[in-house]
Amino acid sequence: MDWKARLRRLVSPFISALVVLLLLLSVGYPTMLLEAKAQRQDEVRLQVDQLARYFEHSVVDIVATLIEMESLPRNCSGYVQRKFRYFLAGLSQVAEFSLFDRKGQLVCSSWPTSIEPYSVPYDSSLTHIHVRAPVMDSQQNRVGLHIGRFGRDGYENTAFIPMKALYDTMSSLVLNYQFLGFIDAQSGVPLTLNGAYSLPVNIPKALFPLTTPQMLEGRGDNLHSQYWYARPLVSLPQLVLMISVDTKTLYQGVYLPGWQWWLLALVLQLLLTLLFIFLRQKATDPKRQLLIAMRQRQFFNVYQPIVDARDCSLMGVEVLMRWQHPVAGLINPAEFIPMTESTGVIVPLTVLQMEQAQIELEPLLALYPKLYLSLNLSAQHLNSSAFISQLLHHKRYLPGLHVEITESEIMEHNNPVILATLQQLRQQKIAIAIDDFGTGYSSLGYLQSLPVNTLKVDRSFVATIGTGSVNAPVLEAIIHLSQNLDIDIIAEGVETSQQAEWLLRHGVWRHQGWLYAKAERVDALLRQQWPAATQPVPVQVARKIKQKAPAE
Repeated sequence: MDWKARLRRLVSPFISALVVLLLLLSVGYPTMLLEAKAQRQDEVRLQVDQLARYFEHSVVDIVATLIEMESLPRNCSGYVQRKFRYFLAGLSQVAEFSLFDRKGQLVCSSWPTSIEPYSVPYDSSLTHIHVRAPVMDSQQNRVGLHIGRFGRDGYENTAFIPMKALYDTMSSLVLNYQFLGFIDAQSGVPLTLNGAYSLPVNIPKALFPLTTPQMLEGRGDNLHSQYWYARPLVSLPQLVLMISVDTKTLYQGVYLPGWQWWLLALVLQLLLTLLFIFLRQKATDPKRQLLIAMRQRQFFNVYQPIVDARDCSLMGVEVLMRWQHPVAGLINPAEFIPMTESTGVIVPLTVLQMEQAQIELEPLLALYPKLYLSLNLSAQHLNSSAFISQLLHHKRYLPGLHVEITESEIMEHNNPVILATLQQLRQQKIAIAIDDFGTGYSSLGYLQSLPVNTLKVDRSFVATIGTGSVNAPVLEAIIHLSQNLDIDIIAEGVETSQQAEWLLRHGVWRHQGWLYAKAERVDALLRQQWPAATQPVPVQVARKIKQKAPAE
């Protein structure tokens, strides 16, 4: 792998992770930020709503008391004052109950008045239940508000709530706010307030009069960025409970400092890069790809005939594996066979190959009962006792079973286990052939010690016939060697009639090559009419070879 390819393998996961990170930040971050801000705002609204409901419960009790007060005499007798003080005992927020006449003049109070004259401005626009603020009580000059109710006679019963009681109510709210107060719903004038009052600027329309809850965020007239929540009271719509919270305080922790964002982005980038590297390695893992291909039945068998060139009869077939990938198409065996060997998948793949062959060859065996199957093995197969058991099992259904192993495999993995396994196979009537003979480094002595039935001459030597190549004499030497050792010989890669005739003249009559047939599926072999085995008839042989020979 050159440096450019290595650089691409390193950079591509980083770029992929960066793209995903940017997508997450562009889509996920704004959503996450909005959700976090909405959660903080909900916390503010929840606390304010709870405070408003608490105050409204008190107002309900006050209004019920004011209604009961309408049944009292419209004077300031001792009886009336005692009743007023009795009502005070049950309402902690109320400091004084009072009665005013139709002109707004004080008639009676729960406490002796020290302020003369004491009156409240009469306003014909006031509703049945209304609020006046700010007002003072009749005794101690305390500032507060009146919750009043007009009777049918025009007299007004009021309850005075000091500002201190309102402050105590608002102090129960555990929030770091800019201000919190009761605001007049019509004018926006604060009636009682904690903090510095400010209103949002540049809003589309005036906030007041306010009839429904409002949520606003922006810059206030104090030039601070704030969040406002204003809630009219249900029982007293003239009053609005309003809060303002500085957004910097409200969203603390939502917006991370710049260096923290860079650190977070760096960590996410690293994690995503590692994830992409892992996924790519997993997706490109050769063993995983091969196992998936096996599960999906992407591998299939093809069979190349081994013929008796004397009469062109079918003797056997060599089973070969092909891989039809759904994306890459047909993959060359020279590419995937080394993968199967290096990953150890070659053994289970060969078991699958035998299982397929057992099923596929049934119709062919019915026509040619003496047909044998030749199976390619490696040292991994011979070292696996589990595979040898599978091989012997399938032999019951494939009686004419031959195995092929290259001489380089035997020489490179020279160990007693392999030799013992070959001896065991020979004892079980499984013929053993050395494939690609002549390309390795076998010695005559080593060949004599092996339980070999057949030598398969490599196609490179067959291709030298009639060419005058320096390797041509090697083929003759191999033929003489097999004859002297009484070992059968098969010529691979026979492609021309000239090669076939030369081999016949030299006593090599078992041929395999494109002159007779390519490696094909079983259904293609069934469509060919192979003659039954006969004694050699030179005229017929010559005619058959001539018909199958390609144009030269």
